[in-house]
Amino acid sequence: MSAPAPSAARKKLTPVMRQYEDAKAVHPDAILFFRMGDFYEMFNEDAVLVSRALNLTLTSRNKGEPEEVPMAGVPHHAAHGYVARLVALGHKVSICEQLGDPSKIKGLVPRQVVRVITPGLVTESEHLDARANHYLAAVDAVAAAPGAPPGRAMYGLSLLDFSTGELSAAVLPDAATLLAELARAEPREVLFGKGLDDVRAAASAVIPQAALREDDDLEDAHVAATLDEAAAEPIAAQALTEHPLVANRAAARALRFARRCSPGARVPVRRVAPQEASGTLRIDETAQVHLELVRAADGGRRGSLLDVIDATVTPAGARLLRRRLLAPLTDIGAIRRRLDAVELFVTHPRARTDLRDALGGIGDLERLAVRALLGEATPRDLGALRDGLAAAPAAITAVRSIPAAERAFVDGGPSSESYEGGGGVDGDGVLGADVDPVGELLEELASALIERPPPHAREGGIFREGYDAELDESRALEKSGTELIVALEAKLRAQTGASSLRVRYTRVFGWYIEVTRTHLSKVPDTFRRKQTVATGERYTSDELDELADKIEHAGARALERETALFSRLVSRVAEASDRVRVLARRLAEWDVASALADVAHRYDYARPHITLGDAIAIQSGRHPVVERHAAAGNFVPNDTTLDLSGERLWLITGPNMAGKSTLMRQVALIVVLAQLGSYVPARAAEVGVVDRILSRVGASDNVARGESTFMVEMRETATILREATRRSLVILDEIGRGTSTYDGLAIAWAVAEHLHDVVGCRAMFATHYHELTELARRGPGVANHSVSAREHGDDVIFLHKLEAGPASRSYGVAVARLAGVPEGVLARAKAILGTLEGGAALPGGKHASLRGRSRTGAIQLDLFAAPPPAPSAEQAAVLDTVRAVDIDRLTPLDALQLVVKLKGLLGS
Repeated sequence: MSAPAPSAARKKLTPVMRQYEDAKAVHPDAILFFRMGDFYEMFNEDAVLVSRALNLTLTSRNKGEPEEVPMAGVPHHAAHGYVARLVALGHKVSICEQLGDPSKIKGLVPRQVVRVITPGLVTESEHLDARANHYLAAVDAVAAAPGAPPGRAMYGLSLLDFSTGELSAAVLPDAATLLAELARAEPREVLFGKGLDDVRAAASAVIPQAALREDDDLEDAHVAATLDEAAAEPIAAQALTEHPLVANRAAARALRFARRCSPGARVPVRRVAPQEASGTLRIDETAQVHLELVRAADGGRRGSLLDVIDATVTPAGARLLRRRLLAPLTDIGAIRRRLDAVELFVTHPRARTDLRDALGGIGDLERLAVRALLGEATPRDLGALRDGLAAAPAAITAVRSIPAAERAFVDGGPSSESYEGGGGVDGDGVLGADVDPVGELLEELASALIERPPPHAREGGIFREGYDAELDESRALEKSGTELIVALEAKLRAQTGASSLRVRYTRVFGWYIEVTRTHLSKVPDTFRRKQTVATGERYTSDELDELADKIEHAGARALERETALFSRLVSRVAEASDRVRVLARRLAEWDVASALADVAHRYDYARPHITLGDAIAIQSGRHPVVERHAAAGNFVPNDTTLDLSGERLWLITGPNMAGKSTLMRQVALIVVLAQLGSYVPARAAEVGVVDRILSRVGASDNVARGESTFMVEMRETATILREATRRSLVILDEIGRGTSTYDGLAIAWAVAEHLHDVVGCRAMFATHYHELTELARRGPGVANHSVSAREHGDDVIFLHKLEAGPASRSYGVAVARLAGVPEGVLARAKAILGTLEGGAALPGGKHASLRGRSRTGAIQLDLFAAPPPAPSAEQAAVLDTVRAVDIDRLTPLDALQLVVKLKGLLGS
């Protein structure tokens, strides 16, 4: 079948613009950076879009003609900055390069798209967070098992960090779990299979920073071929509990996208690592925010849990710790092996110090190896790789200083097999010191590179003197060309005997030999005459021509030779990249274990006891973040025991600012730390494994969704009640406060009952509804606790100490005074409070009774009781009689007579 005839519009295009249109057609959804000499040019809609996004000048090609084309451009040497800004805005950018030197090519310079840069496939170190993974995610779906609710689906999720070569995939049981995993990973770009519009819309709210794209169809039959093409080993059927195909399909989708965006490059993935969601402690996006695991309330890192426990000294170690923090384990054996590794460095402080000193020079071996594999490494990258490999032996020596028997005990768990081939699995604290330091690569890099290589290969000056003889010769010619010419002149003068012979240079003739007329008879036949001048003759010779050519092109030849040598060296690093990544990940394991040990040593953390039991028992527990930012010795520790077979639901009362929320958060954070494999801020802790942490803490509107504080609160509460299991840990703070008192109390009561009676999980419920304390009468599963405070005059002193039993009052007026409420308002509030507590009439004539526990200890569920009936005539007489009594002059006999009189008035 013949190709279609070119359109009339295409026939009018110049050859260069036809070349541009062909390149644009390869990736029509990407902004095309089209290399033309020293600039990257953009045309048509791309030019308009980029000029607006980057504030560039919009010009045009063929200006003033009917075929005028909008155009914008950026210098090629500064293009990476513009590309990074466009990618940060969610755009794809395709790079079309010249495939030859325009000065050496006649006619149209060949051009080709060599790479597409997208938000999820960034590899340049200056545009990556060194301490966090940079993920491209892919999502696929499969119908759930027969008998499942209509519309129910299971999802395959893959996460590809192109900068490190990690690829993992999981099968997730529902959309809620999928969204939780996306929130945990925070991918920069997500590819969705066809028909997943609802999930994609939901994901836009959970990961608003990510670029979400609908990807082309991928048939099941093509999955294996796609994985084979990328040399990635698919997930075995037994590696996941069910539906491994949907996980492999998601992985293949991510790999296919990466291959399309990096034509000709080797995808840095060797296997797909299975991830079982059931093997990790579930922490959804709400709990992540409430607990401030990796970000504080202001969105920054400072003030988060990660901020106070991250003492890692390598980028790969920091990324590993962050992954572990967001996905703690539920397997007791794996947790204990991680704790064993931490304990080893706690008990061997010298090894810990030496290791951390060595790791400080490692750098980011993982990402540097991948850049070499992709052919993107710079001379400076290889210099950093050399320095990192040079520091590795000292790290290995530090670990080997720990007795082998103790290391072998820790190594009873999974071995480094998890890392083979650059997979994406986090291992379990492997401390075996038989690590491959990739010594021959270090030796080659050390012998080749100068101490501080330049940032770009085009600058030259990469290699040491003596590394390559041809390069040394070109450099010598470039530096000492004049001396060589002088030496040749002396040689020719001696050979010919012509004392007036000179070797000279002009811009027109280049180098030449000049002999005066008196010595022309001495000129040998090997000289070729170039020019006659008044004083004599000018010649050249083969020896001069060869030397002149070498001198003239020495710089270009040196740069050309360096470029070839550098390309060969990058290929050598690429061949060893898998070994380098295995080394990097082993060092990251050591980094995490030694960093957690260092934190434990500095801040008096204890090793938790991980069990399959029902209790979370914490002695003298502390909030790791609040403690760190409080003045030394000012944090008050507390004991906590939640037990499925005992007190599993704690109702916590007490004044605002007394520490109720801090107490609940610290229990949750201690569980997170324990299950990620860290020591915890406590004197001792026993943690019966938790399967998920669910929280509702704090109050906020969601204006973007049009949701009030109460709606957000109820939505999060509904999620908790739906997802909580018996082994979950639930923390709830002030449920029901966003609506009327009656409604709020009713909702809070029902939620507490459901957690206790239906879910039966371990839970902490902080409230100002003192009526809820009555739930403790239902049985031993509910217990009242309060955070203590004391009044001193009109002020309140927060003791932050947990006590058994409910709080007697909330000290709201005293807290208002601390907040700076004007004294006049405080006085009026105090008067109204006294009226409410006394059950007297409110201003306006309404009768009131205090909600909650009064001074007498009575529980009153009504905020405003119905007004009492008017007194009868007899009752009125009694009241008048009592009011008329002068108590100060009343004798015992008078009092007895008064009682008789009052009884008579009442007719009894």
